[in-house]
Amino acid sequence: MKVAEVMNKDVVSINKNATVEEATKLMIEKSVGGLPVVDDENKVVGMITEKDLLLRHKEFVPPPYVDILGAFVYLEDPTRANERLKKSLSASVEDVMSTPVFTVSPEDDTQLVLQFIVDHGYNRIPVEEEEKLVGIVSRGDILKGLV
Repeated sequence: MKVAEVMNKDVVSINKNATVEEATKLMIEKSVGGLPVVDDENKVVGMITEKDLLLRHKEFVPPPYVDILGAFVYLEDPTRANERLKKSLSASVEDVMSTPVFTVSPEDDTQLVLQFIVDHGYNRIPVEEEEKLVGIVSRGDILKGLV
């Protein structure tokens, strides 16, 4: 079976110049765990996943506070924390995406792709044709194709 038979052609992607905030919102809106990152010519240049975003936000530490009768009293100026969060969200996708990215062709055999996915722990792989993003194939897509 070929990748073209099981891939999702309605792939949601994001430009490398988009912000982390835009990527986060898009992933939530479209209920996807990862996005191919493309350049202006729609060539895949990376992947950004929930893991990449969570690791990025792990660096954000809210200011320490105490709870007094249900009211939060911050022990340091919360505006500094807000500035750190804004800076984190305004970073470009290119700064946090995973590279290099492995892509497959619509003509590739799904068994080989599945083996690669399992061996390397990927959940999804972008599908390119003539160096342009044309779809995405996930573990689930391949499993659905087997039944």
